[in-house]
Amino acid sequence: MNIGDKYILAYEIFQELLEALRDRNYQVIGPTVRDNAIVYDEISSISELPSGLTDEQDGGSYRLKKRDDNALFGYALGPHSWKKFLHPPVMSLWKANRTGDEIKILEEKEDTKKYAFIGVRSCELHAMAIQDKVFMEGKYVEPSYKLKRENVFIIAVNCTQAGGTCFCVSMNTGPKASFGFDIALTEVLESNRHYFLVEVGTEAGAEVFGQIPHEYADDKEKEGAEELVMKTKNQMGREVDTTDIKDLLYSNYENPRWENIA
Repeated sequence: MNIGDKYILAYEIFQELLEALRDRNYQVIGPTVRDNAIVYDEISSISELPSGLTDEQDGGSYRLKKRDDNALFGYALGPHSWKKFLHPPVMSLWKANRTGDEIKILEEKEDTKKYAFIGVRSCELHAMAIQDKVFMEGKYVEPSYKLKRENVFIIAVNCTQAGGTCFCVSMNTGPKASFGFDIALTEVLESNRHYFLVEVGTEAGAEVFGQIPHEYADDKEKEGAEELVMKTKNQMGREVDTTDIKDLLYSNYENPRWENIA
């Protein structure tokens, strides 16, 4: 099994992918439904994924509705992000015990949990890359973030449906994942068949996926998955003009609009 090769994973086998990750002591995190929204949380079964649901999004609105199929990833994006696992909003930096007048600083144990993220979209991979640059590159490295990042296994999902507020094509950040994943999936639903086109992105991805029953993808299956992604490109609900956007931002540091927003 080589990096970049493409395979077919049958819908009926998907649970085995979750089991293969759990066998390697990964805590599997994926999309699931909580409080009428698609959120990221720990899952153990395919039944916890948002099967047959999609989301409608527009300015200031978000709601779930039923699809006419049982797609596992037939939505755009939920209101949450993976950042809460990689860079938690609250974490313990140190502890101390006091005995009389003596104070002893206790060494804080690092969180060594291994996460497997399922359902990461291309735009989210680009967001993670920015976080990586901030926290892991340059003179100062955030050790807790670095440890978490190195222990993450990522299963990306290429978008086959755009939301009303999606604009990734304008930013060259989607809808197809091009980097940063161990395995990438494109979900395909045909009249009598439900499967995933799988692209292997790393050696770790090849090791995990090689454990699961699969087939080589033929040209027709590859082309069909690519057509779904191309269709999604034409469904974008928003478009951003990025012409000279860097200079535009730099020239507006003192724009009164910032005060209006604040």
